[in-house]
Amino acid sequence: MDKRGQSGLEYMMIVIIAMLLMTPAIQKGTTLLSDMKQETNVMQAKQTINSISDATESVFAQGEPAKITINAKFPENINLSSVGSREVMIRLNSYGGITDIVNRFDFNVTGTLPQENGYYDIIITAVKISGVTWVNITGE
Repeated sequence: MDKRGQSGLEYMMIVIIAMLLMTPAIQKGTTLLSDMKQETNVMQAKQTINSISDATESVFAQGEPAKITINAKFPENINLSSVGSREVMIRLNSYGGITDIVNRFDFNVTGTLPQENGYYDIIITAVKISGVTWVNITGE
């Protein structure tokens, strides 16, 4: 009876020691996965901004009534996405702070972009406003 209790205690000690040894590895793995997810989100935002920018420059070069529709993936952790007078931007919560992915143009752009993650059709159209060619960027 006494030997069974001792072997049970020894087995329990081995399990506890094994768990203590595995804890740092699990924590490190969790941290690495979190970092990889943040890096993936930033890379996705860059790819989305580059796709929108390439299509925008193409539409501007063609002039009115040129129109392109692209499908773009907006990543998780979006804080803000916007189209300014001469830029498109996605702002992400990442790396414990804010990361802005921006592309600027030599011409005026206007419109709206989605504010949540997911796949969206982005319609990019050249329009004349007061005799000047602008590019309208609208996410649906």
